[in-house]
Amino acid sequence: MNTSFKASAVLILISLSLSSCKLNQQIENNNPAMKGIGGMDPGKERNYTASELQISRRICANLKMKRDTFEKYDNGKVVYRFRAELRNCDNGVYNADLFEAAISNANSTEPEYIASRENYFKDVVTDQSGIMKQVCDAVIQSDKVQNAILNGNFKYSVNFLIVNGYDRYEVIKSKKDSTGGYNPLSGEAVSIISQKIQAPTEFLGVEKERIRYTMCDSTRYSTTKQTWIEKRNF
Repeated sequence: MNTSFKASAVLILISLSLSSCKLNQQIENNNPAMKGIGGMDPGKERNYTASELQISRRICANLKMKRDTFEKYDNGKVVYRFRAELRNCDNGVYNADLFEAAISNANSTEPEYIASRENYFKDVVTDQSGIMKQVCDAVIQSDKVQNAILNGNFKYSVNFLIVNGYDRYEVIKSKKDSTGGYNPLSGEAVSIISQKIQAPTEFLGVEKERIRYTMCDSTRYSTTKQTWIEKRNF
């Protein structure tokens, strides 16, 4: 076998190997089970890294700032404009439009968004709402905080990261099954305005983008997405 033929054979084998790797990668990337719900992966239970703690504390501080700001607003006098996008279990968009929501302080516990439409996020995310209260209280008090919270038969996996320049937290809610494992029920990703270059100071802590994924079956989920556009000027 001459040297030229050997070289050609090696190149063919390398090419086939690379093609196989790419194909396997494509299959992996298109497998919902590999990605977790909405492309979010709960990962293994562990303590947050130093960079994750930094992001979490920044998010919690801005969420508190927003809560303090909203509580000062006259009830129903400040209006935000959002873009909605709803997708069904087959990923088909069935509702995508702009809508307005007034900030209400009528609720004695937390501020709310009040809109005339159905299917939107009424609750305002703050440092004292839902699972974020436990997380924010924990990261403020300690440098050793786990990324998973157990509550009865449910587990909440909370991750912190930066996406498209925005601080973001992701929560996957799972339910314990008969084998002791956990199956995802829903997931939520929230990107927070945390820098003055993203919006003026009064909007720090506002949910720039909020997405909720709800499982339909073992591989499909429906999606509710809400994107902040601007404050309406009267």
